[in-house]
Amino acid sequence: MTGLTDYLTECRWEDIFITWYVLVDDAYQAICRQTGRLRQRGPEPDFSDSEVITIALITEAFFHGNEELCLAFIRQYHADLFPRLLDDTRFNRRRRALLGMIEAIRRRLTAMLIDPDDRVRLVDSAPIPLCTYTRGHECATVAGAEYCGVMVSRRAKLFGIRLYLTTTTEQVVDQWMLAPAAHRDGKMTPALFEDAYNLWVLGDNAFHDPTSADWLKRQRNITLVAMQRRDFKKRWPKALRRLLNRIRRRIESALSVLCTVFNLEHPGSRSLSGLLTRIATWLLAYNLSFLTCAVLRPA
Repeated sequence: MTGLTDYLTECRWEDIFITWYVLVDDAYQAICRQTGRLRQRGPEPDFSDSEVITIALITEAFFHGNEELCLAFIRQYHADLFPRLLDDTRFNRRRRALLGMIEAIRRRLTAMLIDPDDRVRLVDSAPIPLCTYTRGHECATVAGAEYCGVMVSRRAKLFGIRLYLTTTTEQVVDQWMLAPAAHRDGKMTPALFEDAYNLWVLGDNAFHDPTSADWLKRQRNITLVAMQRRDFKKRWPKALRRLLNRIRRRIESALSVLCTVFNLEHPGSRSLSGLLTRIATWLLAYNLSFLTCAVLRPA
């Protein structure tokens, strides 16, 4: 079975870099035609925004977020592709300034991947530790008791945030948001689906919250189905539980790719803006993989 990100090791890196740049730049130019220039004054920079975003994707996919190592590699082996590469400090500053554009590009590419008539979504969350629990008071990224939580499946404490996301049954990431670790999953769904309507959503039993489910149904016409807990008296038929579990595991597979390939649980960012930029880049790289596979490994 061919995995979504197998192309990272099977294809020539140069081909991947060029494919990513073309896809990103096409989306970037289309967004600028709709909203106008990103910079209201002055000429466009010599090293384009599309090149900055492409290098950011390379950093996360091949170097686990180590910008210094990635930029040194590009200068030594692929200077012909990026002849006007920025120094490390300017690159990092430009990359963080492009957070909004990175997310806009992801949304535009996502619209190409999701059928407008597809009304089924899967929802789940993933912990992102920012510091060890005992040293949480020393964390430079965030501070406060609301970032102290629990990872129930691992029977461990957590100091950090949670990434909430929705995917299609084809594992394409649709919506996402971040929240402090102390908040319960079920309470976060109204915020996560703030801009969504007319959906049928499946989540695990952590998303069981009658109040939130009722609000979503009344305000957004969204039917939220959470898997039953073991202590429920009236159990669903066994065949139905197996079917729903099989479907729900598809979002767990998506999170597994984000963790193993894009190092989701080890962000390595000191600033909040850097953390947000890295997460947005991971999600762009993940969805971009669907289009990259279609280009580099056509059926």
